[in-house]
Amino acid sequence: MMRKIILILSVISLGISAEAQETYLSREAYRDKVEAYSQLLKQQRLKAAASTEARKIAQTGFLPKIDITAEGTANLSHLDAWNSPAGQYRPYTYQALATLGQPLYTGGSLIAQKRIAKADEELDKLAIELTLDQIHYQSDAIYWNASAALATLEAAARFEEIVNRQYSIIQDRFDDGAISRTDLLMISTRKKEAELQFIKARQNHTLALQRLNILMGVKPDAAVDSLCEIGAGSPPIDLLSLDEVLGRRADYAGTNVSIVKSEAQRKAALSRYNPQLSMFLATGWDTGIAYMGQDVPHTPIAGLNLNIPIFRWGARFKTNRQQKAYIGIQRLQQSYVADNILEELSAATTKLTETEQQVKTAQENMALAEENLDLVTFSYNEGRASMVDVLSAQLSWTQAQANLINAHLAAKMAVAEYRKAISE
Repeated sequence: MMRKIILILSVISLGISAEAQETYLSREAYRDKVEAYSQLLKQQRLKAAASTEARKIAQTGFLPKIDITAEGTANLSHLDAWNSPAGQYRPYTYQALATLGQPLYTGGSLIAQKRIAKADEELDKLAIELTLDQIHYQSDAIYWNASAALATLEAAARFEEIVNRQYSIIQDRFDDGAISRTDLLMISTRKKEAELQFIKARQNHTLALQRLNILMGVKPDAAVDSLCEIGAGSPPIDLLSLDEVLGRRADYAGTNVSIVKSEAQRKAALSRYNPQLSMFLATGWDTGIAYMGQDVPHTPIAGLNLNIPIFRWGARFKTNRQQKAYIGIQRLQQSYVADNILEELSAATTKLTETEQQVKTAQENMALAEENLDLVTFSYNEGRASMVDVLSAQLSWTQAQANLINAHLAAKMAVAEYRKAISE
C-alpha cells in the first residue's frame, strides 16, 4: 500500500514538474514581454520617427518651391464707381501671382540645417538604445525580486513547518506532564512569530507578482508562470575593457553626435553673415496700386536676389566665439560621460566578484545553521538541551536562510547591473 502511495505521489510530482516546465517564464522571455509592452519605448520610437521626417523636411530646402498668392482690395468709400468706364478710377485692385523660387547659395545655412536634423535623428535613435538598457535592467530587477520573494515565502513556509513540528512534540510532552509550561509558552510564541513571518512573506510575494505582471502589461492578479529560482547559476560573464564598453554605450556615442550637431549649429549661426543668393520666376496679373479700369496684362518676371552683409558691429566674430564655447561644453560633457561610465563599470565589476563571495559564505553559513538546528532539536528531544538553545538555533536558521536569499538576489542584481553597464 505504501509503495502505491509513493508511486502515485511520484506521478503527480512528475506531472506538476512537466506542467511547470511548459509554463516556465525565463528572464529573457520576460524581458521581451516588457519590451513589447513598454509605453516609454513606444514613445521614443515615435519620437525617432518624427526626427526622421524632420530630416527629410530639411532636405526639401535645397529644392525649388512654387507658391501661388492672390490678393484683392476694395475702397468702401467709392463703391459707386465700381463699374466706371475704362481710364477712370475704380475702387478695387487685385493681383494673382505664381512664383517659382530656387535658393542658389544660402551661406551654408541649408547644409547646416540638414546636418542638425540628421544629428537629432541619430540622437533619438541612440535614445531608443538607452531606453532599452533601462527597460532591460528594470525587467531583470523586477524578475529577480519576484523570484527572491518566492524563495522567501518558501523559506517562511518551511520555517513554520519546523516550528509546528516542534510545537506538536512539546505539546504532547506537556500534556503528559514531562515538561513545564515555560517551554510550551516559548515555543508557542515562536509559532506565532513564524505565522507572522509567513504572512509578511506572502504579502511581499503577492506585491512582487503584481509588479511583475503590470510591467509586462497584464492584469495584476493574472496567473504567473514559474520563474527561474533565485539560487540558479548564471552564465559566465565576459569582462570588457573601458574602450570596449565605450564603443557599446549609446550615451557615449551620443556625445560624439552632439559635438557634430554643435559644429553644424555654429555654421548655421554664421551663415547669417554670409552672402545669400536666390533666383525666382513669377507670372500673373496685377492691377497696380490704383486701378483705372484698363486691361490687366499677363506679366512674366525673372529675377535674382543677392544679399551681402557688410557691417554688423563684430556680431559675426562674437557669434563664432559663442558657438565655439558651446562646442567646448559638449567636449567636456563627453569626458564627463566617459568618467561616469568608468565609475559604473568599475562598481559593477566589483559587485560581481564580491557577491560571488557573499553567496559562497552564505551557503556555508546555511549548511552550518541546518546542522546546528538538527543537532539542537535532537538534543532537546532527548533531554540534553534547553528550549532556549532550540529557539536560538531556529533564529539562526531563519537568519541564515534570509542571508542566503539576499546574497543570491545581490548576485543576480550585480549581473543585471553589469549587463546594463556594458549595454547588453
